[in-house]
Amino acid sequence: MITCLAAAVWLGAADIARAGGRHKVPNLRDAPSATSPQTRGTMLVPLTVHVASDRETRAQTMHRVRVAVARANRALEPYGFRVVVHKVWIMPSGYSTVTRRRDHRRLAEYAGVDGTVHVFMVDELELGSRLSGDRGVRGMHWRYRGLRKRFAKRQYVVVNSDAPSTTLVHELGHLFGLEHAYGHSNLMCSCRRGPRQIFTRKQGMIMRREARLFFRDNLRAGTR
Repeated sequence: MITCLAAAVWLGAADIARAGGRHKVPNLRDAPSATSPQTRGTMLVPLTVHVASDRETRAQTMHRVRVAVARANRALEPYGFRVVVHKVWIMPSGYSTVTRRRDHRRLAEYAGVDGTVHVFMVDELELGSRLSGDRGVRGMHWRYRGLRKRFAKRQYVVVNSDAPSTTLVHELGHLFGLEHAYGHSNLMCSCRRGPRQIFTRKQGMIMRREARLFFRDNLRAGTR
């Protein structure tokens, strides 16, 4: 059975306000409610949320995180897993805008292989690709593909602070093996819209399988 630290812990606006200008809110690594990703048939996916938004918008950003997590779980629970917030970190200044490849590498410094999925909440996000040209997006999944050993196995999700509530689960879908799909009611469609947006049964099975592999690889990398 896969094991990792995971705690369903929420920090509210008051907690963030008390954090002031510090780089992080209290570390929840030693939270007593550690659990296994596999509990009574439900796989728990722990998130480390990095808040890179400006100080004035942090409370609003955390509200958006709550809404996005609740929306993700409505889509994921039918397939036997759910996401929980394990840790919340307040990022130093200078990380709220992600527009170049070097910005993505800077975020990778904070996305260690620690048994959690790292989610960065930023104020501005662009692809920053020479091929596509700089263009704004609401979210993205980043996976390191290079020769730097310290970045091996690192991947994370970035969500723009004004993104729709479905952006987080869409990017988690990419992290857990899904490609873009067609159809306005599919969560993996970039054109998704309407009152009911879901994953198909096949997509759900792929994500659950890939989530197991993700945590297995995390554990192996963490014990080296």
